[in-house]
Amino acid sequence: MNTKLLRNLGIAAVVVIVTIFAVGSIEQQEQKLDSVENKIEVESVPVENEIEVKNEPVENKIVESVPVEKQIVVKSTECSGDALCFSGKITQIIDGDTVKVDGKSIRFALVDAPELKYDGGQAKQFLEQVCPVGSQVIVDQDDDQLSDKYGRMLGVIYCNGMNLNQEILDSGIGDLYEAFCDQSEFATHYWATKHGCGDSEDEITTQQIQDCDSSYPDFCIPSSPPDLDCGDISQKDFTVLQPDPHRFDGDKDGIGCES
Repeated sequence: MNTKLLRNLGIAAVVVIVTIFAVGSIEQQEQKLDSVENKIEVESVPVENEIEVKNEPVENKIVESVPVEKQIVVKSTECSGDALCFSGKITQIIDGDTVKVDGKSIRFALVDAPELKYDGGQAKQFLEQVCPVGSQVIVDQDDDQLSDKYGRMLGVIYCNGMNLNQEILDSGIGDLYEAFCDQSEFATHYWATKHGCGDSEDEITTQQIQDCDSSYPDFCIPSSPPDLDCGDISQKDFTVLQPDPHRFDGDKDGIGCES
């Protein structure tokens, strides 16, 4: 009985010891697990917001400047009035009284040249000689009549030191457009009055020309009477032909009113 009891107590003790060890083992395992869990840290890996900068070569593009024809306004002694006065190039000669400057049609103020079919292009050929295509010109627009009924600008054109309006009239290939003398800024300019525009003290009328004495070819000196002497006129040292009605050439050497 005692032996059996002791045996049972021994078995029970063994069971208890085993149980204690088992429980302790389990607790140790749990502690290890807790320790492991505590050691596991979620490391926050800093994420760099990397901005990928592509160092692409920047092409230095050369933008070609397209030449733009500009109307260059000029200040010149040849310009008068307040209307446009600009420089440009002759791009086309239409006829004897119309040209194109930088593509714009310009009609010569107070000038009337024959149509091509009437003069065989003589007036146009004259312009082609004195101011060919490509020549640099100055255009002085007429203040009092800016353009004609066809939309062409009216003005005086200067080329190679010449007033082309005057050259056309002086050469005889064109006529003064007298109907517009009272409408043009240039009507009082010398070249216009010389060919018949307006009334000027310097203008020599047809009647005055008829009264000029042939003994004095250098100037228009009227015939006698009245009798004139050197003090009555401003000219000096001029040609005198006989019969010299005013007796300007006292020593008859062919020179009148010698200074």
